[in-house]
Parts: sequence; structure tokens; C-alpha cells
Amino acid sequence: MIDYHKNGLFDIRSDQMAAEAIHESIVSGVKLKGAPLIILFCAIIVASVGLNTNSTAVIIGAMLISPLMNPIIAIGYSLATYDGLLLRNATLNFLIQIIIALIGASIYFSLTPIHEPTSELIARTGPSFFDMLIAFFGGTAGVIGITRKEKTNVIPGVAIATALMPPMCTVGFGIANLNTDYIFPAAYLFLINAFFIMLATFAFCKLLQLKQAEVVKERFNKILKRGIIIGMILITIPATVSAVYISVDSIMDSYLTSKVESFVNAEVNSSTTTAMRATIDPVRKSLRLDLIGDVYNPEQLDGMNAAMADYGLGDYTLEVVQDIRTSLFNYFENVNRTGILEGEIVIV
Repeated sequence: MIDYHKNGLFDIRSDQMAAEAIHESIVSGVKLKGAPLIILFCAIIVASVGLNTNSTAVIIGAMLISPLMNPIIAIGYSLATYDGLLLRNATLNFLIQIIIALIGASIYFSLTPIHEPTSELIARTGPSFFDMLIAFFGGTAGVIGITRKEKTNVIPGVAIATALMPPMCTVGFGIANLNTDYIFPAAYLFLINAFFIMLATFAFCKLLQLKQAEVVKERFNKILKRGIIIGMILITIPATVSAVYISVDSIMDSYLTSKVESFVNAEVNSSTTTAMRATIDPVRKSLRLDLIGDVYNPEQLDGMNAAMADYGLGDYTLEVVQDIRTSLFNYFENVNRTGILEGEIVIV
């Protein structure tokens, strides 16, 4: 039983293609002529439309048809096997694809009548450490799928998970609108995805001990290792800092939301009045409450102000809006009997 698990369950070479077949499969994906070029341009437009119209389904479709991942895998494979010719061709192919993607996306976003950023575009401007994990393990799954005799749905899944096309199109949006807030973060996200897919391919190909060009192996081995280490450090540091910042910021927002929720439900909401919305401004240190129901008198509002300190909100100023009267209260009383909810608390 132990031998079975050791030699059978985790044996990745049992259904592996021959080294020559793997090489041919990867090399064939580098060619950028005719159909692949047209497919790439179509994927660019489809992804741009999806980002522009905030359609997740359309974006997923663009990622599925995009050939952008092929040269990245080829670069990792060529580095692992010391294939200089393939490395040159794959790198050139990759650069051409990037240029075509930027031109296509920039043209689309220049011509589209919709210039407001959507949530899908904004989502590509916050790269973090977690994107590195997705790219690395997604790339690992991708190269495993490529080297198998029987093809599965791994490659389409990896194309969706690693999301190479949307960040590139977001850079095009930034170029078309001359907005660096979209250009640099989206370009960095694309760089993270591309580098860690390449790194995963390199590591897995080394693990498989595929045939290497021994003539150049010793000359480039040290340079290659040093370059990968330096690249990992340069790419990892900003993403790690971003992840820490996002995590701390999220924790602080959750803590502040919890304090406001407790304060409002205990001190503001009553059987005849309830808070419809709470808006927090941590910079101005203000809390605005939109109330419906009976109107509180000045003495009651002063009591609420005094009670804020008991909930850790002593440095916040309270602004109460009571313009909405009992006409809407019965509706909210029936819909929301649990008091103010997290979704009704906004941090600006």
C-alpha cells in the first residue's frame, strides 16, 4: 500500500508524453501567424468589451480563446532546457503579442462611448501577493496539463485563473484615457502573472528532468539562477507590501464597521426609528446616519453623541439626517427587523 502511494498516486511521469512530443507541443504554440494572430486580436476586443460593459462572462470567454499564455510557457520551458533559439523566438512572440494587445485595447477604449471605469477594470488595479500564488500554482497546473498524453480541461481553467488578457486590456484603457492609475498597477499585475507562470513552468520542467542542451548548460546556469532570484525579489516585494496593506486596511475597516454597527443598533435604533444607512469618513472623523421614523429631539441626539465614546467612536462627530419620516418606516420595519446590517454601513 505504501509503495502504491509512493510510486503510483503521486507519479507524474506515468502518463507523461515523450520529451520530443512535449517539445513539439510547446514549440507549436509559439508560432504567431495566421489564425493565432487573428484569435489574439479577437480576444483583445472581446476582453475590452467585457471590461467596458462590466460583463464577467464575456471576460472569461476572452481569456479562454486568448493564446497569450503559450509564449510564457515556452519561455519557462526554454530556460529549463537551455534552448536559446526557442527562448529568442518565444520572447519575440511574447513582445509582439503585448504590443498587439496594447494597440488593440487602446484603439477600442479610445473609440468606445463608455469612458467610465467599471468594477471589472478597477479590479485589475490592485495587484497583491495572492496574485503571485494564483499565477504560480495556476502555471504549475498548466504545464502539467500540457505534458500529459491525454488532454483535459486544465488549460482552459488555467487561462481563466491566471487572467493574462484583462490586465493588458486595462493598461490599454489607461493609455486611451491617459490615466496612470490604471496603466502601472494593471501592467504590474500582468507582469506578476507572466513571471510566475514562467517560473512554475521552469520549475516543473526541471522536476521532469527534460532533455537539456549540455553545451550551454554550465555557461548560463549561474546567470539563470541569479536572474530568477533577482526577478522574484523585485516582483515579490511590492506585491507583498500591497497584500499587507490591503489586509491591515480590511481588518481596520471591519473593526470600524463592527463598532458603528454596535453603536447604531444599541443607541440609535428604536421601536419607532431606525437607521437606513450609516456613512463613515475616517479622514474627516465623521459618522452620518440617515434615519427614518420618529424624529429625535436635541437632548436625545446629545445623548447619542455622548454614548459614542463607549463604542470607541469618541473622536468622531455625529451627523444625523432625519428628513425621511414615518411614510417609509413601516416598510423598513418589516424588511429589516435585525437593526442596521454591515451592508448598510459605508466607509468613504
